[in-house]
Amino acid sequence: MSRCIVILSILVFPIWFLKGPDLLAEGSGIEFGLRYGAGERVPGRFDGDLKQFSSTFNPLIYSDVSLSGGRNTYLYEGFLRFLLDSRSRFGFVVGRNDWQILQLTEVTNDFYYTKLNSEIYSYHVLAMYHFVTPVFKNWEWENGLGMGFTSADWNIRGYSVGELPPDTQYFNQRGRLRGSGLSYRAETAINHRLYDRTFFQFGLGYHHIAIDRFSGNYNGESSSFYIATNGRVGVVDDTRIIDATVSTAQSFRRLDMNSGAWILYFSVFQRFLD
Repeated sequence: MSRCIVILSILVFPIWFLKGPDLLAEGSGIEFGLRYGAGERVPGRFDGDLKQFSSTFNPLIYSDVSLSGGRNTYLYEGFLRFLLDSRSRFGFVVGRNDWQILQLTEVTNDFYYTKLNSEIYSYHVLAMYHFVTPVFKNWEWENGLGMGFTSADWNIRGYSVGELPPDTQYFNQRGRLRGSGLSYRAETAINHRLYDRTFFQFGLGYHHIAIDRFSGNYNGESSSFYIATNGRVGVVDDTRIIDATVSTAQSFRRLDMNSGAWILYFSVFQRFLD
Protein backbone atom coordinates (compact mmCIF):
# COMPACT_ATOMS: atom_id res chain seq x y z
CA MET A 1 0.00 0.00 0.00
CA SER A 2 3.00 2.31 0.53
CA ARG A 3 3.59 2.02 -3.23
CA CYS A 4 0.10 3.41 -3.81
CA ILE A 5 0.98 6.47 -1.74
CA VAL A 6 4.16 7.07 -3.75
CA ILE A 7 2.42 6.60 -7.12
CA LEU A 8 -0.45 8.91 -6.17
CA SER A 9 2.02 11.55 -4.97
CA ILE A 10 3.89 11.37 -8.29
CA LEU A 11 0.63 11.85 -10.15
CA VAL A 12 -0.68 14.67 -7.99
CA PHE A 13 2.10 17.04 -7.07
CA PRO A 14 3.63 17.82 -10.51
CA ILE A 15 0.22 19.06 -11.74
CA TRP A 16 -0.55 21.05 -8.63
CA PHE A 17 0.93 24.19 -10.19
CA LEU A 18 -1.15 24.00 -13.39
CA LYS A 19 -4.26 26.17 -13.56
CA GLY A 20 -7.73 25.11 -14.65
CA PRO A 21 -10.13 27.99 -15.22
CA ASP A 22 -12.81 25.71 -16.75
CA LEU A 23 -13.75 24.26 -13.36
CA LEU A 24 -13.37 27.36 -11.20
CA ALA A 25 -16.76 28.73 -12.23
CA GLU A 26 -18.78 25.77 -10.92
CA GLY A 27 -19.86 27.27 -7.64
CA SER A 28 -23.08 25.63 -6.44
CA GLY A 29 -24.99 22.38 -6.88
CA ILE A 30 -24.79 18.78 -5.73
CA GLU A 31 -22.77 15.67 -6.55
CA PHE A 32 -23.96 12.07 -6.34
CA GLY A 33 -21.64 9.11 -6.81
CA LEU A 34 -20.73 5.48 -6.22
CA ARG A 35 -17.39 4.12 -5.06
CA TYR A 36 -15.49 0.85 -4.90
CA GLY A 37 -12.22 0.40 -3.08
CA ALA A 38 -9.74 -2.26 -2.03
CA GLY A 39 -6.87 -2.01 0.39
CA GLU A 40 -4.91 -3.36 3.29
CA ARG A 41 -5.49 -3.11 7.02
CA VAL A 42 -2.81 -1.83 9.34
CA PRO A 43 -2.24 -4.44 12.09
CA GLY A 44 -2.90 -2.93 15.49
CA ARG A 45 -3.90 -3.67 19.06
CA PHE A 46 -6.96 -5.65 18.00
CA ASP A 47 -4.77 -8.16 16.14
CA GLY A 48 -2.31 -8.28 19.03
CA ASP A 49 -5.10 -8.98 21.51
CA LEU A 50 -6.50 -11.83 19.39
CA LYS A 51 -3.06 -13.45 19.34
CA GLN A 52 -3.53 -13.84 23.12
CA PHE A 53 -6.75 -15.81 22.61
CA SER A 54 -7.31 -18.78 24.90
CA SER A 55 -10.19 -21.22 25.14
CA THR A 56 -9.66 -21.21 28.91
CA PHE A 57 -8.47 -18.69 31.50
CA ASN A 58 -6.81 -21.47 33.52
CA PRO A 59 -3.21 -20.24 34.07
CA LEU A 60 -1.95 -23.86 34.16
CA ILE A 61 -2.94 -24.47 30.55
CA TYR A 62 -0.58 -23.20 27.89
CA SER A 63 -1.87 -22.34 24.43
CA ASP A 64 -0.17 -21.50 21.16
CA VAL A 65 -2.17 -19.19 18.88
CA SER A 66 -1.68 -18.21 15.25
CA LEU A 67 -3.59 -15.57 13.32
CA SER A 68 -3.81 -15.33 9.54
CA GLY A 69 -5.87 -13.52 6.92
CA GLY A 70 -7.95 -10.46 7.67
CA ARG A 71 -5.46 -8.11 6.03
CA ASN A 72 -7.34 -7.23 2.85
CA THR A 73 -10.39 -5.00 2.97
CA TYR A 74 -13.05 -4.02 0.42
CA LEU A 75 -15.10 -0.84 0.38
CA TYR A 76 -18.53 -0.12 -1.17
CA GLU A 77 -19.99 3.38 -0.85
CA GLY A 78 -22.45 5.92 -2.13
CA PHE A 79 -22.09 9.64 -1.46
CA LEU A 80 -24.00 12.88 -1.76
CA ARG A 81 -22.14 16.21 -1.62
CA PHE A 82 -23.24 19.82 -1.70
CA LEU A 83 -21.06 22.41 -3.47
CA LEU A 84 -20.64 25.26 -1.00
CA ASP A 85 -18.57 27.26 -3.48
CA SER A 86 -16.19 26.58 -6.35
CA ARG A 87 -13.72 24.80 -4.07
CA SER A 88 -15.61 23.48 -1.04
CA ARG A 89 -17.95 20.50 -0.70
CA PHE A 90 -19.79 19.12 2.30
CA GLY A 91 -21.69 15.87 2.21
CA PHE A 92 -22.45 12.41 3.48
CA VAL A 93 -21.03 8.97 2.75
CA VAL A 94 -22.90 5.71 3.37
CA GLY A 95 -21.05 2.45 2.89
CA ARG A 96 -19.87 -0.96 3.88
CA ASN A 97 -16.37 -2.23 4.59
CA ASP A 98 -15.65 -5.99 4.35
CA TRP A 99 -12.62 -7.77 5.78
CA GLN A 100 -10.93 -10.80 4.33
CA ILE A 101 -11.75 -13.91 6.43
CA LEU A 102 -9.68 -13.82 9.64
CA GLN A 103 -8.48 -17.26 10.74
CA LEU A 104 -7.45 -18.11 14.30
CA THR A 105 -6.04 -21.45 15.43
CA GLU A 106 -5.16 -22.51 18.96
CA VAL A 107 -3.39 -25.60 20.27
CA THR A 108 -3.24 -26.24 24.03
CA ASN A 109 -1.11 -28.50 26.16
CA ASP A 110 -4.20 -30.39 27.35
CA PHE A 111 -4.71 -31.65 23.78
CA TYR A 112 -7.36 -29.26 22.51
CA TYR A 113 -7.33 -27.81 19.01
CA THR A 114 -9.55 -24.84 18.11
CA LYS A 115 -10.03 -23.24 14.71
CA LEU A 116 -12.19 -20.14 14.23
CA ASN A 117 -13.00 -18.32 11.00
CA SER A 118 -14.19 -14.75 11.51
CA GLU A 119 -16.19 -12.78 8.98
CA ILE A 120 -16.10 -9.11 9.94
CA TYR A 121 -17.88 -6.33 8.08
CA SER A 122 -18.98 -2.86 9.08
CA TYR A 123 -21.46 -0.22 7.94
CA HIS A 124 -20.72 3.48 8.28
CA VAL A 125 -22.28 6.89 7.81
CA LEU A 126 -19.79 9.76 7.55
CA ALA A 127 -20.07 13.53 7.30
CA MET A 128 -17.21 14.82 5.16
CA TYR A 129 -15.69 18.09 4.01
CA HIS A 130 -13.66 18.28 0.78
CA PHE A 131 -11.50 21.05 -0.61
CA VAL A 132 -11.10 20.94 -4.39
CA THR A 133 -8.34 22.53 -6.46
CA PRO A 134 -8.54 22.67 -10.28
CA VAL A 135 -5.20 21.56 -11.67
CA PHE A 136 -5.55 21.39 -15.46
CA LYS A 137 -8.63 21.94 -17.60
CA ASN A 138 -10.79 18.84 -16.88
CA TRP A 139 -8.78 17.67 -13.87
CA GLU A 140 -9.27 18.41 -10.16
CA TRP A 141 -7.42 17.47 -7.00
CA GLU A 142 -9.49 17.07 -3.84
CA ASN A 143 -8.67 16.38 -0.20
CA GLY A 144 -11.19 15.43 2.44
CA LEU A 145 -11.67 14.76 6.14
CA GLY A 146 -14.67 13.23 7.86
CA MET A 147 -16.07 11.31 10.77
CA GLY A 148 -19.27 9.51 11.67
CA PHE A 149 -20.74 6.34 13.08
CA THR A 150 -20.08 2.69 12.37
CA SER A 151 -21.73 -0.62 13.25
CA ALA A 152 -19.77 -3.86 12.82
CA ASP A 153 -20.86 -7.50 12.66
CA TRP A 154 -18.50 -10.25 13.71
CA ASN A 155 -19.63 -13.72 12.61
CA ILE A 156 -17.63 -16.70 13.84
CA ARG A 157 -17.68 -20.26 12.50
CA GLY A 158 -15.36 -23.02 13.65
CA TYR A 159 -14.80 -26.04 15.82
CA SER A 160 -12.83 -27.44 18.74
CA VAL A 161 -11.43 -30.96 19.05
CA GLY A 162 -10.23 -32.22 22.40
CA GLU A 163 -8.81 -35.17 24.32
CA LEU A 164 -7.05 -38.25 23.00
CA PRO A 165 -8.82 -41.22 21.36
CA PRO A 166 -11.06 -42.96 22.19
CA ASP A 167 -12.42 -40.07 24.29
CA THR A 168 -12.07 -37.44 21.56
CA GLN A 169 -14.74 -34.74 21.69
CA TYR A 170 -15.88 -32.40 18.93
CA PHE A 171 -17.57 -29.04 19.51
CA ASN A 172 -19.03 -26.63 16.99
CA GLN A 173 -18.17 -22.97 17.58
CA ARG A 174 -20.78 -20.46 16.39
CA GLY A 175 -20.91 -16.77 17.20
CA ARG A 176 -22.70 -13.67 16.02
CA LEU A 177 -21.49 -10.50 17.72
CA ARG A 178 -22.08 -6.83 17.06
CA GLY A 179 -20.52 -3.55 18.14
CA SER A 180 -20.89 0.11 17.33
CA GLY A 181 -18.64 3.13 17.58
CA LEU A 182 -17.01 5.92 15.60
CA SER A 183 -15.42 6.01 12.17
CA TYR A 184 -12.86 8.43 10.70
CA ARG A 185 -11.68 9.12 7.18
CA ALA A 186 -8.90 11.08 5.47
CA GLU A 187 -8.54 10.92 1.70
CA THR A 188 -6.97 12.49 -1.36
CA ALA A 189 -8.08 11.97 -4.95
CA ILE A 190 -7.89 13.11 -8.56
CA ASN A 191 -11.15 13.84 -10.42
CA HIS A 192 -11.35 13.73 -14.22
CA ARG A 193 -14.30 15.02 -16.22
CA LEU A 194 -15.54 12.30 -18.60
CA TYR A 195 -18.52 14.14 -20.00
CA ASP A 196 -20.22 17.47 -19.37
CA ARG A 197 -21.08 16.74 -15.71
CA THR A 198 -19.82 13.16 -15.26
CA PHE A 199 -16.54 12.54 -13.43
CA PHE A 200 -14.24 9.59 -12.80
CA GLN A 201 -12.25 9.63 -9.58
CA PHE A 202 -9.32 7.64 -8.23
CA GLY A 203 -7.78 8.21 -4.84
CA LEU A 204 -6.26 6.95 -1.65
CA GLY A 205 -7.94 7.04 1.76
CA TYR A 206 -7.31 5.99 5.33
CA HIS A 207 -10.42 4.55 6.98
CA HIS A 208 -10.40 3.97 10.75
CA ILE A 209 -13.03 2.45 13.02
CA ALA A 210 -13.11 2.53 16.83
CA ILE A 211 -15.52 0.16 18.62
CA ASP A 212 -15.30 -0.21 22.40
CA ARG A 213 -17.02 -3.61 22.73
CA PHE A 214 -18.71 -6.51 20.99
CA SER A 215 -21.59 -8.55 22.36
CA GLY A 216 -24.09 -11.04 21.04
CA ASN A 217 -24.70 -14.78 20.86
CA TYR A 218 -21.91 -17.33 21.10
CA ASN A 219 -22.78 -21.04 21.20
CA GLY A 220 -26.33 -20.21 22.26
CA GLU A 221 -25.42 -17.86 25.12
CA SER A 222 -25.24 -14.08 25.44
CA SER A 223 -21.48 -13.56 25.43
CA SER A 224 -18.61 -11.18 24.69
CA PHE A 225 -14.88 -11.33 24.12
CA TYR A 226 -13.09 -10.33 27.33
CA ILE A 227 -9.47 -9.52 28.16
CA ALA A 228 -8.13 -10.65 31.53
CA THR A 229 -5.49 -8.77 33.49
CA ASN A 230 -2.90 -11.36 32.40
CA GLY A 231 -3.59 -10.44 28.76
CA ARG A 232 -5.51 -13.56 27.81
CA VAL A 233 -8.53 -13.09 25.57
CA GLY A 234 -11.53 -15.39 25.59
CA VAL A 235 -15.27 -15.66 25.18
CA VAL A 236 -17.26 -15.48 28.43
CA ASP A 237 -20.99 -15.63 29.03
CA ASP A 238 -22.01 -12.11 30.12
CA THR A 239 -24.04 -13.51 33.04
CA ARG A 240 -21.04 -15.44 34.37
CA ILE A 241 -18.36 -12.81 34.17
CA ILE A 242 -18.58 -12.19 37.93
CA ASP A 243 -18.03 -15.90 38.58
CA ALA A 244 -15.04 -15.87 36.24
CA THR A 245 -13.62 -12.87 38.09
CA VAL A 246 -13.93 -14.62 41.44
CA SER A 247 -12.65 -18.01 40.29
CA THR A 248 -9.58 -16.62 38.49
CA ALA A 249 -8.88 -13.70 40.85
CA GLN A 250 -8.58 -11.41 37.83
CA SER A 251 -10.50 -8.46 36.48
CA PHE A 252 -11.86 -8.43 32.93
CA ARG A 253 -12.65 -5.81 30.33
CA ARG A 254 -14.36 -6.26 26.98
CA LEU A 255 -12.28 -6.56 23.85
CA ASP A 256 -12.30 -3.37 21.79
CA MET A 257 -11.47 -2.82 18.13
CA ASN A 258 -9.36 0.05 16.83
CA SER A 259 -8.47 -0.78 13.26
CA GLY A 260 -7.44 1.26 10.24
CA ALA A 261 -6.88 0.49 6.56
CA TRP A 262 -5.32 2.18 3.56
CA ILE A 263 -7.75 1.93 0.66
CA LEU A 264 -7.24 2.65 -3.04
CA TYR A 265 -10.65 3.58 -4.45
CA PHE A 266 -12.38 4.40 -7.72
CA SER A 267 -15.57 6.43 -8.05
CA VAL A 268 -17.96 7.68 -10.67
CA PHE A 269 -20.11 10.70 -9.81
CA GLN A 270 -22.50 13.10 -11.45
CA ARG A 271 -22.47 16.83 -10.80
CA PHE A 272 -25.73 18.79 -10.94
CA LEU A 273 -25.32 22.55 -11.01
CA ASP A 274 -27.90 25.14 -9.97
